[in-house]
Amino acid sequence: MTTARAAESAAGLYQRGQYATLAVVIILAAISSQTVSSGSSANLLNLWLVYSIAALGFYWIFALGGRFAFSQTFMMALGGYTTAFFDRNGVGFLGCVLTAVVVTAVAAFVIATVLWRAEHFYFALGTLAVTEIGVVVFGKTSSFTGTNGNITGIGYPVILGHELRTDGEVFWLLTAVLAALVLLTIWVKRSPVARDLTAVREMTTVSKTLGVPVDALRMTTFVTGSAVGGLAGALITHWQGFIGVDSFGLNLGIGLFLMVILGGLASHWGALIGAAFYVAVPELLSGLQQYMSVLYGVLLLVIILIFPSGLIGMFDTLARRRRVNDPGSAPS
Repeated sequence: MTTARAAESAAGLYQRGQYATLAVVIILAAISSQTVSSGSSANLLNLWLVYSIAALGFYWIFALGGRFAFSQTFMMALGGYTTAFFDRNGVGFLGCVLTAVVVTAVAAFVIATVLWRAEHFYFALGTLAVTEIGVVVFGKTSSFTGTNGNITGIGYPVILGHELRTDGEVFWLLTAVLAALVLLTIWVKRSPVARDLTAVREMTTVSKTLGVPVDALRMTTFVTGSAVGGLAGALITHWQGFIGVDSFGLNLGIGLFLMVILGGLASHWGALIGAAFYVAVPELLSGLQQYMSVLYGVLLLVIILIFPSGLIGMFDTLARRRRVNDPGSAPS
C-alpha cells in the first residue's frame, strides 16, 4: 500500500467535526500563549504557527495536487524579500503582504508553466533547481535583497493602526491567518472538487479521459500553495524584523516535507501536527542537536514503514491492529 493510499484509509476519521476541531485548536493555542512565561516559549509558539502556514501550503501542492515540489522555501523567501522591499519604500504592512502574495503567485504560475511537462521526480528536481538558483540570486542582488541577502529594520505588523511589537500580539495575527487558511482547506475538501482532486492525484491519465480538468486543478493547487508559502515568508519577515537568505535553504525545504509526512497526508491537521513536532523536538532534545538529522531520518523511516498515514493516522492504525488481534472486541 502506498503512503498516499494509506493516508486515505485514515482520512475518514477526520472528515466530521472539522469546525469544532478548529475551534479546539485555536482555544488550546490561545491557552498556551497565555501560559508560556519565557520569551523563547512564545517565540516557539509563533514559529509553529508560521511553519504551520507554510506546511499547509505545501499540503495543497503535495497532498491535494499530487505534485512534489522543493520550491516552497523559495516562495517563502520571495514573499519575505518582496514585503521587505516594499516596506523600505514606504508601503504599509497590508500592502506589503498582499503584494508579496501576488508576486509569489505569479512566480509560481511561471515556474509551473515552464516545468509543466515534467512529471513526478523530474518536476521535483526542477523546483529544487529553482530554489538553489533563487538562493544564489537573492544573495547577490543587493538592490532588492540587501547586502549578502540580509535586511534588517523591517517594520512590525500593523493592524487597524496598532503596531504588533510583542510575540503575544503577533500570535493573534498568525492565529487568525492560520485559521482562515484551515477554513479554506476545509471548504475545499468538503466541496465536490475534492473528488476531482483525488482522481487527479491517484489516476491522472484516467481523469483526463473522463474530462476532469487535470491541468487546471494542478495549476490551482500549486499556485495557491506557493502563494501561501509566500504569505508565510512575508509574515515571518515582519514578525522578526529581519530576513536573511540562509533562513530559506534546502534544510527548511526538507523540513516542510517532513512536517507534512510526519503529520500525515490523511488530513490538513497533519501539517499542523508535523509543524509542532518539527519545532518542539529540537527544543526538547537540545542536548542531541548534532544528531537531529539522524533522528529525523529514523523517524521518517519508521513513519513510512510502520505508520504510513503519519502521526495523525497512527492511532487509527493501532486501533485497527488491535481489532484484528482481538476478534472478541469486534461488534457482534
